[in-house]
Amino acid sequence: MDSLTHAIVAAILTEALGLPQLLPFVVLGAVIIDADILFSLFSRHQPSLYLFIHGGIAHSLAGAVVMSALAYAGITLATLAGLTNPALSWGAGVTGFLAVLAGAFLHLAMDLPATPGIPLLAPASDRKFAFFILPGPSILLMAASLFFAVWMALGVVTLAEGMVAYAAIFVAFLLVRVVAFLASRPGLEGAVRVIPQVNPLRWLAIYDHGDSWEVKEYRIGSGRAGHTVYPKFTNVSEGEVVPYLSLPEVRRLRYHSYIITAGSDGNAITFSDPLRVSGRIFYPPHYKQVRVPGGGPAAASSPG
Repeated sequence: MDSLTHAIVAAILTEALGLPQLLPFVVLGAVIIDADILFSLFSRHQPSLYLFIHGGIAHSLAGAVVMSALAYAGITLATLAGLTNPALSWGAGVTGFLAVLAGAFLHLAMDLPATPGIPLLAPASDRKFAFFILPGPSILLMAASLFFAVWMALGVVTLAEGMVAYAAIFVAFLLVRVVAFLASRPGLEGAVRVIPQVNPLRWLAIYDHGDSWEVKEYRIGSGRAGHTVYPKFTNVSEGEVVPYLSLPEVRRLRYHSYIITAGSDGNAITFSDPLRVSGRIFYPPHYKQVRVPGGGPAAASSPG
């Protein structure tokens, strides 16, 4: 979800719990995780740092603790330097830090329903976890959050006055997605992964047939609507591909992808995520393909 939605939901929950004095700390924790978007400024040129990207290591349990500690250290230093309102400094200590950390963990919880998932156990593992209920960033929620933020900025409504209406929209949105998720299950048995689309009535189901991936589109109410088969290996064997899976460029590609195929033209092996290359799935938008010319690690390149 977008940072604005994270902030508003964090603020509403804090108000609803009767802890308005903790609101700045909880909101800070809820948005600081998305500061990892800045990590790409240096990591994009270093494939081995593929976890240092938006939706990467900062979106892990360990990352949330570190980001919260850094954020709270900033509050403490600003308070000591006289740059913040002394009225806020009462939270300096365990209570304030725990409030920031609670906001950070709330951020992770809100991201779990969405594709493509987050690496909760990083840096120990880059495996992504997700419930696959929401299709990545939600334009509808983002629009609702922006509208609500503008309302508050213009003084039309306060947080306390508008939080019931916003909460109702938020819960209704999630309810629709959850109902659609449950309704699609009977028609998607055997799928190794189910990917929600923007339209809650449409889903992509991925099936693993050993030497190929089969991707079927499922529409609630009308059943399946076509399928595509992607061979896992073209002009190259699985054994020939294995040595290159540890390359930083290939690991980065695998981290961002839903499925991976490999093909050789005799001079190079090209690894790609055909779902994102073809535009069937738009998010994540980067690192869709990597070409290893000549089969040599030193010659690897990634056109994105």
